[in-house]
Amino acid sequence: DVTGAQSTTAIADATVTGKRLAGFTSGTGSLTSEDSILSAIGKLDGNSALLAPLASPTFTGTVSGISASMVGLGNVTNTSDADKPVSAAQQAALDLKANVASPTFTGTVSGISASMVGLGNVTNTSDADKPVSAAQQTALDLKANVASPTFTGTVVLPGGSTAAAPLRFVSGGTLAAPVFGAVEFDGASLYLTTNAESPVRKTLAFSEDAIREVSLSSITAAPAKPVVAWGENSSGQTTLPALANVAAVAAGEAHSLALLDDGTVVAWGLNGSGQTSVPAGLVGVTQVSAGANFNLVRKNDGTVTAWGANDFGQTTLPNGITTATQVAAGEKHALGLLANGTVLAWGDNTFGQTTVPALAGVTAVAAGYDHSLALKSDGTVVAWGRDDAGQVTLPAGLSGVTAIAAGAYHSLALKSDGSLVAWGWDGGGQVTLPAGLTGVVKVAGGYAFSMALKADGSVVMWGDNSATQTTVPSSASLVTHIAAGASHALALRADSIPAQVARLDQDNVFSGKVGIARTPAVNALEVAGNASKSTAGSWLSNSDRRIKTGIESIEGALEKLDQVRLVDFRYTDAYLAAHPEIEDRRYPNVIAQEFATVFPDDVKSSGESLDDGSPILQVDTYPLTIYTAAAVQELRRENQALKQQVAAQELRLRKLEAALGE
Repeated sequence: DVTGAQSTTAIADATVTGKRLAGFTSGTGSLTSEDSILSAIGKLDGNSALLAPLASPTFTGTVSGISASMVGLGNVTNTSDADKPVSAAQQAALDLKANVASPTFTGTVSGISASMVGLGNVTNTSDADKPVSAAQQTALDLKANVASPTFTGTVVLPGGSTAAAPLRFVSGGTLAAPVFGAVEFDGASLYLTTNAESPVRKTLAFSEDAIREVSLSSITAAPAKPVVAWGENSSGQTTLPALANVAAVAAGEAHSLALLDDGTVVAWGLNGSGQTSVPAGLVGVTQVSAGANFNLVRKNDGTVTAWGANDFGQTTLPNGITTATQVAAGEKHALGLLANGTVLAWGDNTFGQTTVPALAGVTAVAAGYDHSLALKSDGTVVAWGRDDAGQVTLPAGLSGVTAIAAGAYHSLALKSDGSLVAWGWDGGGQVTLPAGLTGVVKVAGGYAFSMALKADGSVVMWGDNSATQTTVPSSASLVTHIAAGASHALALRADSIPAQVARLDQDNVFSGKVGIARTPAVNALEVAGNASKSTAGSWLSNSDRRIKTGIESIEGALEKLDQVRLVDFRYTDAYLAAHPEIEDRRYPNVIAQEFATVFPDDVKSSGESLDDGSPILQVDTYPLTIYTAAAVQELRRENQALKQQVAAQELRLRKLEAALGE
């Protein structure tokens, strides 16, 4: 491109646009400003070896000045392979593809043969018609059906131990030595073997397809009433709520606590200070302790929760308790034992009961009304606080202690030999130990009484009995834990007790007929043989005036009774044979058929029959009692009338004698 006039005159640099030619060296010489266009082209044309052909040119080095648009690639960027964009159409196509690794297909997959996926020997047979190989059939023949399986030979489960017994089914005429958990049958009897270190075979015998004998001694059940409460009940502290799965109990002054297996707490009794209002959401509890009007519990994370009265700061916990292993509640103060063997105390300190002496190695704590106790790992006891009754003055030589307890103003220590030591106030006889008391495993102290739990599960109590708190009820058997309040006591029974004992816990109210040693046929209660009571007197019956109508006095009782023949007799041999419980002797009574002519409403069928099918009659002789009493009244009235007549005759006789004497 040349601007300006064209002539043979040399072209100045300024008249040539684009690359300046001056100083450019080509294969045929250097271009200078003196070159004409033609000479410059000539020089350049002579250097054709440096030019690329238009058809399929090949360049070297870096080609610059060419844009993507110049070569028809305006929509392309120089992006690395991993970051190259995918168009919407491409993405839609990719979405229709499955991953090469673990592909997931939908619909019907076609074009793939069984051989392509390594299943060349498989046919598309329905499940019910799939062939079974000979080896598979042999293995199946050795298996039992899941539903109602039938076994042959002896079925033996893996061997066990005293903690994990197997279940063994054994049959045969000759049984081997008993094995833990075995169920055996010798053709006549079924045997159950106890899971014990020395297994014992228990017999469940059968005769003519009926159970002949079942021993209940080895059958256990959970007690219907796991907790027993007795003593003072003015605030409902011994009125038990419905309880089950109880782990421990505690007794306050007039309230009670139960710790359940799930870590929750149930409270009942006096609630004047909120002591029975268990905090909402309280869970994870592992130990409970009841003070006079407040409670402490230890949780499984080592923390402590308190509620109830706080007039002395007894429920205001010290900061940072996270390693508590035990808590103890007194009347107005509290103790906490930490995992490092030290003791924390808070609440009332009037008598120094929360001024803890230098202590280490403590394994248990107990709190009385105004004093505190600590048991050390060496079996010694440390006491501090109120001592006006000698409750913190330890007996000389006290050692070998394994457990401690504190009453209101007295203290108790259990020794390793199962004996007890008691000291302090003895106003109710609470520190005067019962003679010969041994075998104790736990101890508790009330206000003026004490209680001990023995190894056989029995409870022994002594001291004040003004509220019957030391009168142990018969239901407090097989006990595992005890607690003493001010004037009431609690006992936790074992989780599993003999079935017949557990049955007695129930109210035993039956809607049908009940027979004792006989099958009841007619009456609500029927007893074979004699029935007795522990106290004198007849059986009670409802006789309230308000439930009676048409009341009339009995007249002619003597005449009525005179119609009843009283006899004595013995039962027939056939009847005695049918009732071996009846003693063969003479009995006083009446004849039912004769009695029916006088008191027809009081003769009924017994539900038994003679060989000819006729019913055996029974009588209610209670009318004899009433008519006898009425007859006595008649005789008395007649006697009174006779006395009056005799007196009148005597008076007339005296007058006659007086007249004759004159």
